[in-house]
Amino acid sequence: NAHETEAARLAQLLVAEIKLYNEAHIAKGSKTSRIYTMLQDDIERSRQLYAERISVQEPDFFLQQVITQLAGGDLDRLGI
Repeated sequence: NAHETEAARLAQLLVAEIKLYNEAHIAKGSKTSRIYTMLQDDIERSRQLYAERISVQEPDFFLQQVITQLAGGDLDRLGI
């Protein structure tokens, strides 16, 4: 589905940008399982941009990318 492909790509791009500019915070937050707390403003700002551009609600590609890219696939490391 083209809409899902677009949603997945946008989510990947937005989260990659968060990761690029916050590597030190991600490393520190990963050790304490507080990645979300440390990057909450950036994550929520990007989530809002994603929601404004994408009409596909499920699956939540944005959350999938946050877990994959920022928490190394481990939801517990996010701290949510």
